[in-house]
Amino acid sequence: MKILKLVLFTNLIVLLSGCGFLYSAPETKSRTIVDVSEADWQVAEFEYTNHEGLPFGSNDLKGQYWIANMIFASCPTVCMTMTPNMISLQEEAKKANIDVQFVSFTVDPEFDDPEGLTRYGNAYGADFANYNFLTGYSLEEIKDFARVSFKSIIQEIPDSLDIMHSVNFFLVDGNGKVIRIYDGNTDFNAKAVIKDLKKVVR
Repeated sequence: MKILKLVLFTNLIVLLSGCGFLYSAPETKSRTIVDVSEADWQVAEFEYTNHEGLPFGSNDLKGQYWIANMIFASCPTVCMTMTPNMISLQEEAKKANIDVQFVSFTVDPEFDDPEGLTRYGNAYGADFANYNFLTGYSLEEIKDFARVSFKSIIQEIPDSLDIMHSVNFFLVDGNGKVIRIYDGNTDFNAKAVIKDLKKVVR
């Protein structure tokens, strides 16, 4: 319960703090890894469209560990840190022989079509063998999905090109349960995350 209260407080700070690098609560800024395995935190079933224009969702991830985050291709702030961090994590996981999938949900589905997400992934050097960029839903749908599945707020910012969204990476187990939150922004620590993944992913 304490963990969920902390997450909800973090999201309240997100809503009140505006864009840029104030997406996470000061109390959690130094916490690179948060264990939420006891929170019974389930990701909602989903099927969206990946960067290849193909259906992709919960059924494709059953029995597998996966790391999720939220981004958008025209993001002028945090995504320019988060996406390189995710790619770095993908590369380090491959070197360590950790079997994990990567999933990025766009929070700007009106503009981020599959072709655009493919260009975005290629620009950052994503390995699409185990990385899917997802679209194919409305903004309201992804807002609801993020709130229910990741306890995260997505909020358009008036008179801005930015969209508020979580800067966290969420580790989900093979049963669709969120078990870790990793800082995906300025406090990202690839070595610490890889060390944790070696203990958890099996």
